[in-house]
Formats: sequence, C-alpha cells, structure tokens
Amino acid sequence: MIVVLIVICILAFAAIGYKSLVFVEKNEEAVIERFGEFNRVVGEGTHLMIPFFEKLHGLQSPENYKKILNNGKISLEPDYMDFPKDDRIFFGKDKAQLKLKAQIVYQITDPYKAVYESAYLFDTLNQLFSGILQKRLIDAPDGANSTEYLKTSTENILGIANDFSTNWGVKILEFNLKQITETNGIRHIY
Repeated sequence: MIVVLIVICILAFAAIGYKSLVFVEKNEEAVIERFGEFNRVVGEGTHLMIPFFEKLHGLQSPENYKKILNNGKISLEPDYMDFPKDDRIFFGKDKAQLKLKAQIVYQITDPYKAVYESAYLFDTLNQLFSGILQKRLIDAPDGANSTEYLKTSTENILGIANDFSTNWGVKILEFNLKQITETNGIRHIY
C-alpha cells in the first residue's frame, strides 16, 4: 500500500514538473500570465512556470477560437491566413458585386501586442482588410472597372494595412488576390 502511494506521488510530481517547463523553439516566443495577468514574454530555450499560477497565453486559430496555435507559443515566422473568413460581398462604385478569395501573409513582430492589443487578432485583420477593400472600391475613379481597379491597388492596400497592423504587433508582408467572382458568375483567377 505504501509503495503504491509513493509511486502515485512520484508520478504526480513528475507530471507537475513537466507542466511547469516551457520549451520554446527557435523563432518562437511565449507570453506567460500569472493569475490571469501579463507577467513576461520568454524567447528561445527552456523556461520554468509556476504550476497552477502561471499559464501560456497564445493566439487563437484563424479558423477556430477554441484552438490555440502552437500550444500557446507564438511563431515569429511568416504565416498566412485566408481572406475573407466569410462569404462577404464587396460593392464597387460601378455597382458591381464582388466575392473575393485572397491570402494575407503576415508576420508577428511583437507577441505582447499580438495577444493583448486585439481580442481576436485574425478577426481584426479580416475586418481591417474588408474595410480597406470596400473603401478602395467606393473611392475608385468614375468609369473604372472594379475588378481591374482592385487588382492594381494591392500595393496601396498593403501600406494602409501596415499603418494599422503595427499597433497589433503584426507586419503584413503580402496580400495575394487568388480569385474575384462577379455577380454574373465570371471568375477572375490570379
């Protein structure tokens, strides 16, 4: 009986000890909270957390709020997200209705800001790009074809997006249009 208790205690201490270690890979950082408040950002290496009092605060997945990316560690490598995350329709000045498929290539530059300056970072980026694109379409010159105008204005879109996204600890590297579908069913694939 005593041997079983000793084995159970050893296993419990081993599990708690393992949970208190954080292994951060190269090009990753981890945001650690203590009692639900920011405590520190740790970089590459092995770090100790106080069990039950400290936890990792990562970023939610772009597809699922309940899934945390990389077990709470934040990658500093460039990554991408599909845009838009819904069946959003954009309206042009020429009364065209467009559906888009695009890819946003981003890189997290400040994990603290990425976690705390926006409740859901990927939703925020989705809304940012939706607003920028809709504004660009509305401000198109008279007589401009919405599809062509949108295709040629991606450089301006990147500049505007980066002006805002730096506040959230993110740098937008690319905005790649994959497909524009007009209401009459014509698809433009890039």
